[in-house]
Amino acid sequence: MYKFIWIVFLSVFLAGCTGTNEPEPVLPVTVEFGLEPEEVKAREITTIRVQVMQGDKPVLDAQEVEFEIWKEGQEKHDMVEAEHQGDGVYSMKERFHEPGRYFVIYHVTARDMHVMQQVEIPVTGEEEKPQVEEPQADPSSQHHHHHHGVTIHFMAEQGAKAKQPQRLMAHLMKEGQPIEGARVQFEYWLGSGPNHVYVDAAEIKPGEYRAEIVPEESGNYQVITHVEKGELHEHQENSFVVD
Repeated sequence: MYKFIWIVFLSVFLAGCTGTNEPEPVLPVTVEFGLEPEEVKAREITTIRVQVMQGDKPVLDAQEVEFEIWKEGQEKHDMVEAEHQGDGVYSMKERFHEPGRYFVIYHVTARDMHVMQQVEIPVTGEEEKPQVEEPQADPSSQHHHHHHGVTIHFMAEQGAKAKQPQRLMAHLMKEGQPIEGARVQFEYWLGSGPNHVYVDAAEIKPGEYRAEIVPEESGNYQVITHVEKGELHEHQENSFVVD
């Protein structure tokens, strides 16, 4: 009798040992873009929205959802942060003051993933001469750089601690397409200090470049993203905080 019980116990134990505990694959974050109304008319309010999902579940805690908007031929791009409306839907309201071809790039950062895509929006209606010239934004307040159709979107992890790994990331696009195969370096330094550190970034996926650094001290850091590819030489300065 005892021999039989021992054989049963041993069989169950071995079956448990042969089982696999491989972690489930991480599902990608997906984004669905939409307009309300779908036909956009000049001087009428349009809702620009995205629904952010991971698998079949809405993402309620996206770190960043921004819309980058400009009219064809304009150098100035407006960056607008979207608000979460519930069920993974993030939106903003926009009024296009004149007809023409507009473009929107949505920037979504969620679950340590970043998704960005350019969308063209045709705006219909009659021309109207603006009565008041809008003031120009201070270039030093911009976090995106645009030159010859190039967009550099820089990000640093929030809540970084001194002497702990900190990830820097840049997304590069030109005329709506990711810039692949570029040489990307992050140059960073603390405050107005003289010690500048350079680190090479690796391309994780088309147009997405990452590097890991270990800041020695807490404080406000400045960082310059350097981009080189053929005749393309671009750079952009940003900042990040280390606690």
